[in-house]
Amino acid sequence: MSHSVSNSNGTAVYSGSTPKPCEFSVPCKENTGWRRVVRNFTPSWFAVCMGTGMVSVLLHNLPYNAPWIQYLSYIFFGLNVVLFVIFTLISVARYTLYPEIWTAMIAHPAQSLFLGCFPMALATIINMMVLCCKQWGDGMIYVAWAFWWVDIWLSIATCISMPFIVMHRHRPGLENITATLLLPIVPTVVAAGTGGIVAEVLPNHHHAFTTVIVSYVLWGIGTSFTACVLALYFHRLTIHSIPSKEAVVSSLLPIGPLGQGGFGIQQLGKVSLHLIPKTNAFGEAGERAGEVLHVLGVFLALVMYGFALVWLSFALISIATTRPTFNMGYWGFTFPLGTLATSANALSETLDSDFFRVATMIVSLAVIVLWMFVATMTATDAITGEMFHAPCLKDIQGKSPVIQDFYKLVDVWHIHRTPILFTLFFILIAVRLYFQLNGQKTELIALKKVYEEPVEPAKPKVVVEEKTPTIEPIEEKKNVKSQGPRRIKGGLTRKPSKNKEEVNDVTRPVLPIVFFSSITTKTAKIAEAYTEDLGGKLDELSKQSGRQFLKPELRDLTEIDFDDYFLTPYKAQGDADVFYLFLIPSYNIDTINDTFLEHLQETHHDFRIDTAPISGILGYSVFGFGDTENWPTEADGFCFQAKEIDKWMAKLTARKRGYPVGMGDMKGDHEERLREWTKGVEEVIEHVARTGNLGEGLPGSGAAEESDVEEISEDEDDGEVIFEDEEPKKKTKGSSLDDVEDLGRMIRKDDGSTVQKAPLAVDFTTYGSSTKKSVPQGPKEMVAKESPTYKALTKQGYAIVGSHSGVKTCRWTKSALRGRGSCYKFSFYGIKSHLCMETTPSLSCSNKCVFCWRHGTNPVGTTWRWVVDPPELIFEGVKKNHYQKIKMLRGMPGVRAERFAEAMQIRHCALSLVGEPIFYPYINEFLGMLHAERISSFLVCNAQHPEQLAALKAVTQLYVSIDAADKESLRRIDRPLHRDFWERFNRCLDILREKRFRHRTVFRLTLVKGFNVEEEAEGYAKLVEQGLPCFVEVKGVTYCGTSTSSNAGLSMSNVPFYWEVCDFVKALEKRLKEKGLKYGIAAEHAHSCCILLASERFYVDGKWHTLIDYKRYFELLEEHPDGDFTPESYMGEATPEWALWGNGGFNPEDERVDRKGRKIEAS
Repeated sequence: MSHSVSNSNGTAVYSGSTPKPCEFSVPCKENTGWRRVVRNFTPSWFAVCMGTGMVSVLLHNLPYNAPWIQYLSYIFFGLNVVLFVIFTLISVARYTLYPEIWTAMIAHPAQSLFLGCFPMALATIINMMVLCCKQWGDGMIYVAWAFWWVDIWLSIATCISMPFIVMHRHRPGLENITATLLLPIVPTVVAAGTGGIVAEVLPNHHHAFTTVIVSYVLWGIGTSFTACVLALYFHRLTIHSIPSKEAVVSSLLPIGPLGQGGFGIQQLGKVSLHLIPKTNAFGEAGERAGEVLHVLGVFLALVMYGFALVWLSFALISIATTRPTFNMGYWGFTFPLGTLATSANALSETLDSDFFRVATMIVSLAVIVLWMFVATMTATDAITGEMFHAPCLKDIQGKSPVIQDFYKLVDVWHIHRTPILFTLFFILIAVRLYFQLNGQKTELIALKKVYEEPVEPAKPKVVVEEKTPTIEPIEEKKNVKSQGPRRIKGGLTRKPSKNKEEVNDVTRPVLPIVFFSSITTKTAKIAEAYTEDLGGKLDELSKQSGRQFLKPELRDLTEIDFDDYFLTPYKAQGDADVFYLFLIPSYNIDTINDTFLEHLQETHHDFRIDTAPISGILGYSVFGFGDTENWPTEADGFCFQAKEIDKWMAKLTARKRGYPVGMGDMKGDHEERLREWTKGVEEVIEHVARTGNLGEGLPGSGAAEESDVEEISEDEDDGEVIFEDEEPKKKTKGSSLDDVEDLGRMIRKDDGSTVQKAPLAVDFTTYGSSTKKSVPQGPKEMVAKESPTYKALTKQGYAIVGSHSGVKTCRWTKSALRGRGSCYKFSFYGIKSHLCMETTPSLSCSNKCVFCWRHGTNPVGTTWRWVVDPPELIFEGVKKNHYQKIKMLRGMPGVRAERFAEAMQIRHCALSLVGEPIFYPYINEFLGMLHAERISSFLVCNAQHPEQLAALKAVTQLYVSIDAADKESLRRIDRPLHRDFWERFNRCLDILREKRFRHRTVFRLTLVKGFNVEEEAEGYAKLVEQGLPCFVEVKGVTYCGTSTSSNAGLSMSNVPFYWEVCDFVKALEKRLKEKGLKYGIAAEHAHSCCILLASERFYVDGKWHTLIDYKRYFELLEEHPDGDFTPESYMGEATPEWALWGNGGFNPEDERVDRKGRKIEAS
C-alpha cells in the first residue's frame, strides 16, 4: 500500500508503489483510464508550457546564436503550442464533466494558486508569435496583439481574485506561506514584458502607445504586489526556517518576477525611446521623456537583477541542504531562471556588455539542461500515472451529479437502443412514402425536350416600328487642333445618388496638404503663395462652418518619403482628415515627377497592397502647369504629367477626385486658370466641411459612379458611338470589345410578345480618325539640352557629355595647381589632385540624400529608362571637357607651370561626381577604357544596386557609402527610392565582403550632425564586421549652402566639428577591437574633416601602407584583365609621416593659405 501526501505546491508526493485506483471514496470507474487523468489534471501542468515556452525564447535570443539553434527554437515553439492546446482541452473537460472539482480546487490553499500558470503559459506563446511569425505580415502581429489583450485580462483576474480568496477563505498561517503565493501575481509582470515586445512591432504607433501605457500599469501592479509578498515570505523564512523538502523548490519562484520585471521595464523603456517622440505625449519634451524612460528602465533592471541573484543564492543553498522530492514544482527550475537569462540578455544589448552575454549563455544552457531533466521525469511519471493525483479530490465524496445523470442515460441507451433504432427506421420509411404518394407531380426538367411532341415553328410576323432604332452617324471630326488648354469652370458636379451614403465624421479637423515639384523654383514660389492664401481662406471658412481647419502644409516631392503619404493616408496630428492638393509642372526630362508617377503605379499594381490604399483621405485635386509654346495642346503633351498623377490618384483613392484637374500655361494664363481652379477647390472643401463628403456623384456621397469613370485600360480609344433607343443611353467609351458588347445589349426581346422587331440598322462607315497624337513613350534623354536640369547643371560648372554623363573640375584640382594642397586622396592613397578627373557616366541616382549638393537638379530613378550613350562617346567626351576646363585655369593667379603641364595628362579618375556611376549599363567597358590609358579608377556606389556591384570587374578602389547603421536612420538620411532599400544595402555589404580579396574596398561614412553622429559606434561596427572592408573613411558632411539644402533640413549646425569626427572615429576603433576586428586609425586629413581607418592587412613592419603602387597595379591588370589579384599585391610605400594620425595630413611641400589667400605660418 502506498502513501500519498499533498505538498505545498498543490501536487502529490509519493512513497512506495503506485496507489490503488479507488482512493478518496470515489467509485473505481471514475478513477481509472481517461477519467482519472481528467479528474486529476491540475493547473500546475501549465508550468510545463511555461518552461517549454521559456526554452524556445532563450534559444531564439541567444547572444551567440546559429541558424540551427533558431530552427530548434521553432520546434520548441510548436511543441509548446501543442501542449498548451491539449492541456486547455483537458482542463475544459475536467471542469465541464466534474464541476464540483472547480469549487474544491479553489478552496485548496495551494493548488488554486497555480491558476496563474495559465496566463503565463499563454504569454510565452505570444512572445514567440512576435519573434518567429512577424515576417508573416501585420495580420499575425495583430493576432498576437489580440491574444495579449486576452492575456492581460486573465492576468488581472488572477492577480486580484486569488489573493482575495487567500485572505478571505484560505487564511493560511505564517508557517504555511510559501513562494507559490507569487504565482497569481507574476502574470501581470509577465504580461507587461510581453506588451513591450508586441508594441515594438505594431505598425500603428497609436496602438503601440496604448499598449506601452497599459504595460507600465501592469508592471507597476505586479512589481508592487511582488514586493509585499517577498517581504512576507522573507519574514516567514526568518521565523520558520526554509520550506520542507516537498516545497523547497518553490524558493526559486521569487526570481521570476524580479527577472521578468527587469526585462519588462527595459523593453518598455527601449520602445518608449523611439515611440514617444512620434506621439503628442509630453509635448515638446517627448524625445527627452523617451530617453529618461529608457535610462530609468536600465537602472531598475540592474537593481532587480542584483536582487534576483540574492534570491538565487538563498534558493540554491536551501535546495542543497535538503533532498527535494520530485513533483510538478520542479518546473520552477525552468521559468524563473529563464527570466533571469532574458533580463541579462537585454542588459547585454543595451550596455554592450560581454559579461552579461556570457551570463546569459550560462543561465540559458542551465535552463535547457534542467528542462530536459524535468521533462524526462515528468513524462516517465505521467506514463506510470503517478503524476495524476489531485490533492483536492480527497474532499469530494461519490460521483458528480453530472456524471451520475450521464451514466443513467448511457445505461438506458444500451438497454433500449435496438427497439429505438428500428422504430426510427420505420418512421423515416413511412414519411418518405407519404410524400411520394401525395406530393404534387412536377414536369421533368432535364429530359423535357425528349417527351415533347415535335411542333413546326410558326413564322414570326415582322413588324417595322414607326421609330426604328438607328445609329446616328458620328459627326466627322475636323482636323483642327485646339488652340490652348482645356478651361475649367468652378462648381460641383451634381448627379443622382444611388449607393448607400457613406457617413463621415464632420467633427474631426481637416488638414489640406499641398504637394509640388519644381526645378527652377517658380512652381515652388507659386505653391508657397497659394498655401499661405489658402490658409487665410480656410480660417474664414472655419468660422462659418464650425469645422476646424488646420493650417495647410506644403510638401516638396523631392523632400518626402512617398510611403508616408501615398501608401497609407497621412497620419496627421489630432487624428485629422486630410485633403491632398497637387501643383505639378510637366517636364519632358527625367525629374522627380517620373519617380513619383512610378511609385503611384507600383503601389497600385503591388499585389501585397490594396488597390486603393489611400481611400481614407477626404479627396484630392491636381493643377498642372504647362508650356503651350512647345506643347500647344493636351494631345501634344500639355500638362501630361499632371493628368497622369490625376489618373493614378483616382485609382489609389477609389476615385475621390474632389475637383477636375486644372491646367494653365506658365507663359500665359496660368494665374487666371489657377484662380478658377482654386475657387472650385474651395467650394469642394466647404462642402466637405458641412457634409463630410465630396458631393453627389462622387465617392463618399452615396453615388454609384463619379462623373468621369476611370477606364480599365490605360490606352483607350477616344471614339464615341451613340445609340438611341426608347430610353436615353449613356455615352460609352472603350475598346472595340466594349463596342461589340454594347451592340449585343441593344437587341432585346419583349417578354410575352409574338412580334419581333426588325434588325437594327448598323452603320459601319468610318467617318475619320482622331487627330490626337499620343505623348511619345520611347526612351527619353536623361538630361536633354533644352531642359532646366541641363541649364542648372551647366550653371553649377558641369560639362554635360552625351545625355547622361558629366564632368567637373574639383576645387582641390585648382588648389593643387596653385601649390596650396591636395585633397585627402593624396594623403591617404597618393593621388595628386591636379592629375585627377572627377566624372560620372550616370547623373541619375537612386537616393535623395539630405546632404546632397544637387537637390532637384539631378535625375533620380530605380531603373535605367533613358537613352544609353556608348562608353566610347562618354570616355572621349569627359576627357575633352576636362582638358578644356584645365586650360581655362592657365590664367588663374598662382598656377605653377610644372603642375599645369602635369595636369594635361590624366592619371586618375574619381567616379564620384554625382549620381550613381555603377548604374550605367556599360560601366565595365568604361573602366576598361580608363585602365587602357593607365588611368586609375576610384568608383563610389550607394549600396542600392547589388546586381551591378556583383558584376563589376577590375577597379582600382571600390567605395560604398555608409550613411547610417540601421534601417530607419538610412531611410531618414539617404531617403532611398527602392522599397527594399535595406535588403539591397545588406546584399551590397555581403558582396563587398566577397570581393575584399579582389578589390581594395572602402566604407565611406558621411557624418551629419543631428542625423547620424549621435548614434553609437556599435551599429557601424556591426556593418564593418559584415563587410570587412580594407579601409573605412569617416568624413564630416560638407555644407553646400543652397536653398535646397535648407529645405532638406540641413544647415551649418549639421556640419560636425573636426573634434567630433575624431571622437567618433576613436569610439569606432575601440568597438572594432572589442569585436576582435583588426583595424586601426592610419591617416587623417584635417582640412577635409576626414580620417582613415585601415585593416591591419596594410600594417607591415610596424608601418601603415595605405598608398597605392599604380605602376604595379597596371602590370597586374595586364596579366589578369578581370582584376583577379589581391589588394596587397599593389600595396604602395609606407604612408608619409605628415599624413599619419595626429599630424594633420597636410603636404609640407605645399603652402597653406587662409580663405582670402593669405599664407598661414606653420606653428
